[in-house]
Amino acid sequence: MNSKSSKNQNEAKERAIHDAREKLKNIIKKNNKFNLRDLSRILKKNDAYLQQYLFRGTPKILPEETRFRLSQVLEVNIDEITPNWYAQISPKDKLISLENIDTKDQSLSRKISISEELLSDVLTENIEKLYYFQAHTPKCTITTIVDTSVNKYIGPNLYLLNDKGVFFLAYVKKSDLKDNKVNVKPFLETFHSFHIPTKLLKISAKVLWQSSKITYE
Repeated sequence: MNSKSSKNQNEAKERAIHDAREKLKNIIKKNNKFNLRDLSRILKKNDAYLQQYLFRGTPKILPEETRFRLSQVLEVNIDEITPNWYAQISPKDKLISLENIDTKDQSLSRKISISEELLSDVLTENIEKLYYFQAHTPKCTITTIVDTSVNKYIGPNLYLLNDKGVFFLAYVKKSDLKDNKVNVKPFLETFHSFHIPTKLLKISAKVLWQSSKITYE
């Protein structure tokens, strides 16, 4: 592929990403049931998550589980808020293999392979610090890509926590009640939120990306 063709292809992808973002803006604007903060909380993200996505382009593409949840809440087809090339990524694309961080459960897949392009806006130089973790819900199994180079609280976000050797996902933010504590809201709705002193919080990694469609090895 020559440089001109590659440039045109990249520009087409960027337009599709922009169009998907604009479609979501219009859908939310027409829906008077939710504002951006409400929707971000429904997604179990920080209050500014959708504001940053829609107006600052971060993340570049919403993770599949996020788009799926939004399509449910806003009652639209998920394809309307997905770049048109996203679902057509070829298996021949460059793949990254990631190890399972949860080595205790031998029933889980040891590795996953995922397109590098899907992670283009979250990849770091330390790819060896990236792992995956699975959370099971009644509807599906959610695969999460995590960055183990982040092992302490750096601000409101979804983290992978470790409680006596048991991993679980939770949204963590500073407590509004006490300065020395954080509020922990488990990702799975079967568990309740709780407060814990920051020094006792055991963070194993920061969440970068989530999906339910992954190629396993």
